[in-house]
Amino acid sequence: MAEIVPNYQIEQIVGVPRHSRIHYGRAVSSEQTMYILHSKNCLKDNPDLRDCEFSVALDNGLDMDKWEDYQDRTLVLSIVDGSLWPGPVAGRGAL
Repeated sequence: MAEIVPNYQIEQIVGVPRHSRIHYGRAVSSEQTMYILHSKNCLKDNPDLRDCEFSVALDNGLDMDKWEDYQDRTLVLSIVDGSLWPGPVAGRGAL
């Protein structure tokens, strides 16, 4: 299950300020950990961020074939068929 990272740390770890609608993420290879910076709207709508669809998708696991070239950098996140994807996917996910 996804773990909560304190607000004062997550923006620093992911490397961008929190956006009103976009979820950002960073897969840190040295830690083998995926961090999600939830949007401001998500924070408002989800008292427990583990219930957010992005956290649920992370709990489903990462397809490393998709993530191999996207580690250790900040990305917009998307969800496709219940899976977390790196980058925006037209018509889905981040916005």
